[in-house]
Amino acid sequence: MIWKKIALSLLVLSIFSCEDDSSDIKIKPPKTSTVVDHTISTDFKENEFSSKVEETLLKEIRICDPASPTEDDPNRPACSPKFFKFFPLTKASSLKDGFILLTKAGVNGFPIRRLVIYQREKGELIKLNGFNGNLIERRPSKSGYDDLVIRFPDNIENDLIYYNCLFKWKNGLYEYQYCEDIDEGMPRKVKAEFRDSMGVEIKKILDNNKMFF
Repeated sequence: MIWKKIALSLLVLSIFSCEDDSSDIKIKPPKTSTVVDHTISTDFKENEFSSKVEETLLKEIRICDPASPTEDDPNRPACSPKFFKFFPLTKASSLKDGFILLTKAGVNGFPIRRLVIYQREKGELIKLNGFNGNLIERRPSKSGYDDLVIRFPDNIENDLIYYNCLFKWKNGLYEYQYCEDIDEGMPRKVKAEFRDSMGVEIKKILDNNKMFF
């Protein structure tokens, strides 16, 4: 199994970053520096729409059921924030012109969260990317399109593993770069020098698991 090969590589090459707890030296960042948290955590129980635009967009892409009698049935999801979360595609554009849509696990019979990216072209919303994963971070980019960190689940011999992978905007789409962290119950960061080689192997896993659509 490819994961066993990867796990062996991780062990032999010690590719994960770790902290040396034995050191007594503490390096403090400059007082002028500030750390900005770009992580995202979505709780659909508390999610709300900002306007009626979101509902209109859901109807346009035909992902919800406007006639659903309840907001409690994910198999017949109402056009409701209980099932769908919107993020703007860029800071410079409105939701009408482009958005990132996160759907709750279980919606339309799919067991995990899904992320779909749309942009309007010649008046029509076009799907650019689709991921079977959860958006966990957005980082500002000079392109105007934030870099995205998407968390993908994988079931290896009944053990749930997560890959936190970076995507960057290129040629009108989001493209896979590499995996930054692998979480097997405890997140471990992949060292920078191994990201490219490990990125290829993890991309194969994501492709085989059909995590892109």
